[in-house]
Amino acid sequence: MKYRVSIGNILERRHFESARVVAGQEGIDKLVKWVHVFEMIEVRGNLKGGELVLSTGFGWKDDEELFLTLLNQLIKRKVAGICIELGSFINDISAEAKELADLNNFPIIVFEEEVSFVEITQDIHADLINQQYELISNLEDYSQRLNKRLLSIDNHFEILKNLQQYINCQLVYIAKDHTVVTIPALREKERESILARLNNPDRCPAKRVLKQPVQVFEREFATIYLVTYKREFGEFESLLLDRTATALAQYLLRELYTEEKRKARETEWLIQWLQGEHDHEEIKHHLAVYKINQTITGAVVLNVKLNMAEGQKIDPDITYLNMLIHNIFDQNGYFVFPVEKRHLLTFILLNKKGEEDWKPRIEKGIKRLEKISLLNDSSITSFQVAGGKFVKELDRLHESFQTAQETLTIQDKLPPDHQKYFYEDMHMYRLISLVHKHSNLEGLVQEYLEPIIKYDEDHKANLLETLRVYLACNGSKKETASKVFVVRQTLYHRLEKLEKLLGADFMAPEKRQVIEFALLAHEYQQTVYQ
Repeated sequence: MKYRVSIGNILERRHFESARVVAGQEGIDKLVKWVHVFEMIEVRGNLKGGELVLSTGFGWKDDEELFLTLLNQLIKRKVAGICIELGSFINDISAEAKELADLNNFPIIVFEEEVSFVEITQDIHADLINQQYELISNLEDYSQRLNKRLLSIDNHFEILKNLQQYINCQLVYIAKDHTVVTIPALREKERESILARLNNPDRCPAKRVLKQPVQVFEREFATIYLVTYKREFGEFESLLLDRTATALAQYLLRELYTEEKRKARETEWLIQWLQGEHDHEEIKHHLAVYKINQTITGAVVLNVKLNMAEGQKIDPDITYLNMLIHNIFDQNGYFVFPVEKRHLLTFILLNKKGEEDWKPRIEKGIKRLEKISLLNDSSITSFQVAGGKFVKELDRLHESFQTAQETLTIQDKLPPDHQKYFYEDMHMYRLISLVHKHSNLEGLVQEYLEPIIKYDEDHKANLLETLRVYLACNGSKKETASKVFVVRQTLYHRLEKLEKLLGADFMAPEKRQVIEFALLAHEYQQTVYQ
């Protein structure tokens, strides 16, 4: 393979005519990154790995123990091998040193005639540098040809086959669904053997197996492995694999994008579904087109409202955003159908897992959305997520859609510390919204709270907040005093004032319920009229 300078290659060069390998023969396939003249006995940080060391033995002459110490350091630093000139300071290599080198496949090469270390380093370094330039040039050529092929191929395995033929090794492709493709194809026994090898890191020498995940939107779709049995992989093969994985990700992205476009054309049917215009059989028949044959345990509608930057004229890439959200909720156990309308996105989530944890899984997806700056798009300043009620029958999806719409409306009127995602969590606010639409909510608030509101305005007091906390603490004076940061005596004084303004029976069950409702309604109104 090109772009490899191994010890075996170097031994064929003219400066090594008098050289012979006296130990570590099994390691002559090791790749050499650089050549280093080294006469010291302490390696420290001088060598980084992959170097071929040239030495006269001056540093350890007449001391075999020093040489063994040096050999151990070189092996630990993953140095490629050592070349020693005999005659000047060293006459031979001891049996102990040869044994250590053989044990670690660490080549010891001796020159039996005087050689020029300067000429050796110049010769090999020039070749390494030239190969590096050629590597970059050919890598760029490979990338360009690969990108051109992306425009015409209709099967992503053509990309893999192209890589395998270029490197000429065994390629193993393992998809997310555990589908395994081997190029060239292997028999079942060989296939099982290589998969066992890949699953056991101890059986995979680092330089004879390369691994590269294929990722789209931070999601791993597959993993590509390159495997060799004799030679070692170098930097060039790693770069080729990386470029190929990137090209494959682009191809998969294109396929996903095309699929999303196809789904967008079916928006009309989905809107009719949201409006309750399809019966159970129509829905079942339509879902069969998507090969959704497994049992659906229910559905919920999720609205995502995008808040755009003021004066923004360019719309965000909705297709990309649909793909992102689809990916997130698919991983959390839902089939996802997007419906878009300007800056309001509606997602039909069909539950393919258990019913008992449908909400935590959606919340997990929402939390992930909140961590991802949507599209990293400056046109989107923020977004709201509102979920409707969970329905078990798919022909009642319109109920989930209507409640998701209502949830979005109520969210706009809630205090910041009361924000919730789901209709079923709105509780009293749903009632307040209903009363606000169909009766005199303002009159109810004034009847029960106006004396306290007026007192606070006239005396710059905070009786209303004290009342809210006292009710929330179920009448616990100790807990209330702690939460409003006053001493017990001050709280008693405030409670006496509340009794005068609301009546001594303000903690009686029925009256307390109405007062609590009035407090929530007051907060709701404050948001509405801001």
